[in-house]
Amino acid sequence: MSDLQPIADRVEIEALRGEFTDATIPAVNVEFVGQQEIRAGLERLGEGLWDYLVQTTHPGTIELEGDAASGRAYLQSLGRCATATRI
Repeated sequence: MSDLQPIADRVEIEALRGEFTDATIPAVNVEFVGQQEIRAGLERLGEGLWDYLVQTTHPGTIELEGDAASGRAYLQSLGRCATATRI
């Protein structure tokens, strides 16, 4: 194994994390997986529920063990429920 292999593995994992992600919103007990499901679900939830909602994903740790890896990403949500609808 080359000394560069762990770096290449991390780059590939970061690319996967960006391409395949999920979104969970505990306040309304829903989970969306994949870009299409996230987009459709947030559009559906956004109809009258939120004045605004901004979510950003931040990279966390990646742990490599041979051919296996695990990791974590952090999600920050900022929003305000519409005044007519409260959760």
